[in-house]
Amino acid sequence: MSSPVIAVVRYRDAAAFLTAAGEFLLSAESENNLILGIALELANQGPSPESPTYFAAVFRGQRMEGCAFSSVPDRLGITGMPGVVIGSLASDAGLVCRDVTSVGGPDPAVAPFAAGFAAATGRQALLGMRQRIHELRAVIPPARPVPGRLRPARESEAGILTPWVGDMLSLIGDSREAADLTRERIQGGNLFVWEDGDPVSMAGWTGKTPNGVRVNFVYTPDALRGRGYATAAVAALSQHLLDQGNRYCCLYTDLANPTSNAIYHRIGYRPIRDAALYRITAK
Repeated sequence: MSSPVIAVVRYRDAAAFLTAAGEFLLSAESENNLILGIALELANQGPSPESPTYFAAVFRGQRMEGCAFSSVPDRLGITGMPGVVIGSLASDAGLVCRDVTSVGGPDPAVAPFAAGFAAATGRQALLGMRQRIHELRAVIPPARPVPGRLRPARESEAGILTPWVGDMLSLIGDSREAADLTRERIQGGNLFVWEDGDPVSMAGWTGKTPNGVRVNFVYTPDALRGRGYATAAVAALSQHLLDQGNRYCCLYTDLANPTSNAIYHRIGYRPIRDAALYRITAK
């Protein structure tokens, strides 16, 4: 009996991709929040020929086994998938996403995928960051209350927050312009600050999916760390998002930072999967 044929299918846009892959992605919604949230956002915006995207799925026979996507030129993301299909999808992505310099996704698929993608483009894959995906469904209030309050960031604070956003982008190898992204997030109402006289910490959200959102851009300047501001901001923002009807919040952490992982655990975030970012560089 022959093995099922492995085939890669590319989709013309996010809407077509969601029609085909929506059920697959929703089967692990928190883990797939990144790709699912971006696809939903792009589908709602409609086709944009100025911003080419890559959405693809790999099949073994009739069964969808994994997905890959790129919505910005330098970054590529994947879902989990079995090892037998990784090479086919990585090679296909290598044909289309020639400018990608960062590949991210869940373990254990991301390491061989990044290596296969790099080989397809004549480069090499180097580990950039080990991550952990967490999910929260109920907030545990911080044990140590801190002064201040959470509120939406104001446009007049863009000058303060842009360097904070820039630091976050550099940490994950994201080449987007910090000033543009800061203004976009403030105007969209999904960037918040913890105010204690002045803004002392920030947290944001994105990736709205049918049942949840992703918390990101958690940042406190060096001089203000260790005072509980980030813990308070993430707890308050997570509660706000649950109060809006979301069933869960998820976030990514850097495994090299045990402090932040412990903080999120104390307020109710629980690990669901490890992940990683790989840099794609010249040999």
